[in-house]
Amino acid sequence: MVPQEKMVQILADVHTAEAQIEQRINYPDTAMMAFNAEQAKILKKYGVQQNAFRETYNYYIRNLAEMDKLYEIIVDTLTVRESKMNAKAGIENLETDEGRQEDPYIPDESELEMQN
Repeated sequence: MVPQEKMVQILADVHTAEAQIEQRINYPDTAMMAFNAEQAKILKKYGVQQNAFRETYNYYIRNLAEMDKLYEIIVDTLTVRESKMNAKAGIENLETDEGRQEDPYIPDESELEMQN
């Protein structure tokens, strides 16, 4: 059985790939082929065989309480990844803004105290 921590990372990657494929490919057969290829790459990345992944996934299907716990962690993982990507994109946008005259406004401590 694939360890829970690794299963979380695999499924987070799988769901991310699935969302990207759905946005790019309109034809279901082509999307399924792309998804299967991407899933194979993900499993290879984590050193997991397809049959071990299926066996573990089937375990979670038979144990729905465990599946719920697993997906709570997956959702948290995806949320953290999204936050990191947004933060990185924000930093890159600040660094590449052309014509920017001054740094973004950051209130000093006295202004923050007045708001409270």
